[in-house]
Amino acid sequence: MNNEIEEKKASKQQKSEKISRFAQILSQLRKERGISQKKAANDLGISQALLSHYEKGIRECGLDFVIKCSEYYGVTTDYLLGVSESRTGVDMAYISASERPEGSSAQTLAQATNILLKMLATSKDVKAGKSINDYYTLCIYRGALTMAKAGILPKEMFKLDFGLGRELVSAAMAIEDARFVFIEDKSRTGSDLSEKTALHSVIENAEEHILTSLYLE
Repeated sequence: MNNEIEEKKASKQQKSEKISRFAQILSQLRKERGISQKKAANDLGISQALLSHYEKGIRECGLDFVIKCSEYYGVTTDYLLGVSESRTGVDMAYISASERPEGSSAQTLAQATNILLKMLATSKDVKAGKSINDYYTLCIYRGALTMAKAGILPKEMFKLDFGLGRELVSAAMAIEDARFVFIEDKSRTGSDLSEKTALHSVIENAEEHILTSLYLE
């Protein structure tokens, strides 16, 4: 009898901890987005009072709401429920351990690209995903074009003349850049990557290059 009572207490405590964890993460995600509780509630199709109860852990929500929040904030349901530390579903511990910035700059670029594409593969934002995929494809084409002109790749791989290909890919990339403004801002703070990876290095190098290139004395 005592064991049964203890099991019920333990089960109740675990449930309370899960609700508390969900409430904390739900509130944190909204604050990271920089949006009011009123806006989030309206976007999620519930009252502000009910969202407030969810964020405070006063009330327990249903599975449908968890899924809706997952799509709204761009994270997995496992992350929302406190089951996983990864917001995207990618094993960040594996990435941190296996893709630290080592070797040549080309290897670092390959590692950073691998990280981004793994994260992109789990993204639920189809519109942003297509934009990134298209932009990457164009970047690789442009790089390959340069390598062909430098004699590293055979010219026969390309149907377009080098000059025409460069002009057209530049125009296509400019169009993708213009579409950037239509991507909904879901930027957040915090990182799933606990250690410095190749992606960190590429971002740092790119920002340094941008600032150095644009600096006018």
